[in-house]
Amino acid sequence: MKEKYIQDQYYIAVFDSRNHAMQLYQHLKRNKFSQFQLIATPCKIKAGCSYSIRFNKLEDYDLLLAHATKIKKKISAVYIAEKVNRNRVLKKLNIT
Repeated sequence: MKEKYIQDQYYIAVFDSRNHAMQLYQHLKRNKFSQFQLIATPCKIKAGCSYSIRFNKLEDYDLLLAHATKIKKKISAVYIAEKVNRNRVLKKLNIT
């Protein structure tokens, strides 16, 4: 039954442009990297209609950064989303 619950921890890469997130995600998808998801950026991080890329393992950040650099897209910030007392807490990481 545990698989029915939402994951307790994941990471969100945020971009300055909605298009940059979409272009990087499409590039990753074409290259068969299925561990990344295109998501709406949480309002707590950035207001408006922007997209971010979600991933579950911090080790995947290096791969994400390498491909973002390859296609000249800048990751502006990375957040960790954790479940604390049934609430989602977002914390900015100092890795960009």
